[in-house]
Amino acid sequence: MKIKKNNLKEVLIFIIFSMLLLKLLRWFVSEKLSDYWDIMFFSELFILITVSIVNGLYFKIKIETKSRYLKTGLLLSIPALIPAIANYFQIKQLPTWSLGIKLIVLSLLVGSFEELLFRGILLRSLLIKWNNLQHGPLLALTVSSMFFGAVHLINLTHQSLPATLFQVEFAFSLGMLLGGIYLRTHNLFLCIFLHALIDSGAFLSNWMNNSAAMQIPTIWMLAAGIIVFAPYYLLGVFYVRPSKRKSILNESQI
Repeated sequence: MKIKKNNLKEVLIFIIFSMLLLKLLRWFVSEKLSDYWDIMFFSELFILITVSIVNGLYFKIKIETKSRYLKTGLLLSIPALIPAIANYFQIKQLPTWSLGIKLIVLSLLVGSFEELLFRGILLRSLLIKWNNLQHGPLLALTVSSMFFGAVHLINLTHQSLPATLFQVEFAFSLGMLLGGIYLRTHNLFLCIFLHALIDSGAFLSNWMNNSAAMQIPTIWMLAAGIIVFAPYYLLGVFYVRPSKRKSILNESQI
């Protein structure tokens, strides 16, 4: 059975609405709670429930695990482990059990929300729109990753410009990598797991270094991001190379 062909305009409106709602939720919850991680936890939980309900009622994107692509998925996922390992190596002390569990669950909430929204809904919708183009998968992957990176500009409200731009670059490159894995494995759950693994290390590292701030000039941060994250972009391009176009479209039921 072919998947539902979503209206791209509606998809983009829904994504913008979801990100604005998330920002509003964080503000609202912060009026009730003072702990940063509690604010993040409850706002991400609510937005995930909202997106899941809308997806179930309208977009109808299923989170599936195709076991025949497990070996391929594990192989393609190896590069995604690098930032996770790097984050975990920065951890010099462990949080309490309760906080540690909260951070792990939070990473799963964030990973589920963002992967469902940007890979499951947006990337799939763009793939349908451009399925007749020779480089349709690459175009869909690049545009969805650009959106994924751009929405992180919302973090300018609480962090510096250099740190935010570096995060935008990382999100774009990570979107290319995870999106490429998703199109090759047709397994959104794998992308959620990888995303959560990376975020859990980042959350633990941020918790430990909560007073640290980036003092590097913006131009140097941009240059560093391009150099450091370029391999992920290139891997995403390689994962959806023209020779894989037919299998990507066939397995995506397009």
